Amino acid sequence: VAAYPDDVALRTPAGRTSLTWAQYGAEVRRIAGGLAALGLRRGDTFAAMLTNRPEFHLTEVAASHLGATTYSIYQTSSPEQVEYLLTHADSRIVVCEKQFAGQIEAAGVPLDHLLIIEDGDLDRLQPAPDFDFEAAWRAVQPDDLLCLIYTSGTTGPPKGVEHTHRGWLRLIDAVSSVWPMEAGDTAISYLPASHSGDRFYRHYYPIVRGGQVTCLDDPARLLEVIAEVHPTTFAAVPR
Repeated sequence: VAAYPDDVALRTPAGRTSLTWAQYGAEVRRIAGGLAALGLRRGDTFAAMLTNRPEFHLTEVAASHLGATTYSIYQTSSPEQVEYLLTHADSRIVVCEKQFAGQIEAAGVPLDHLLIIEDGDLDRLQPAPDFDFEAAWRAVQPDDLLCLIYTSGTTGPPKGVEHTHRGWLRLIDAVSSVWPMEAGDTAISYLPASHSGDRFYRHYYPIVRGGQVTCLDDPARLLEVIAEVHPTTFAAVPR
């Protein structure tokens, strides 16, 4: 945010939505304060059930600046699977799109807040007058849990793999020596954020290196969007 304030950080195809790093930073500060006002604290968990869209990045980074541990729920999850994850992670605040709200509500897990993007719930978030953003993020420690990556559940109930801030940063150091990303590089986010592939290559890595991410909410349009963006970096998993 400080180094490249006017560069575009997040966008959607054809530039329908576009946020510079300065705008990204301002939104993170606002949303972090709003989530803190809802009761999200360091050590809590924060769940998301979203397609690939800028709001995913904004809410994730906001929660991370509060020291919360984030994770994503696969969009195809049944209410029973959603119930298991929310209960296992002891989550009280969830952000989702309206199309997934029914699955979350059917899970029957008591929540303090279900934030639905289309209802303007994120837009209404505001910090309390005494919220100290600087103090909040400075209280976060390298070995705090940054996120959970839940396994697919093919060998039993999904396991919540714990990743620390320090661990992701060291992974970025290692990967950058063979697969570099720098400011000015571009990428497309189209894989599920529940998977470490998208989280690493299209969320944490671009944040640290200043890469630009185009958020694609419909993977069926991938070839079309590749032709539009001509990304300088590309990542995929076997599927």
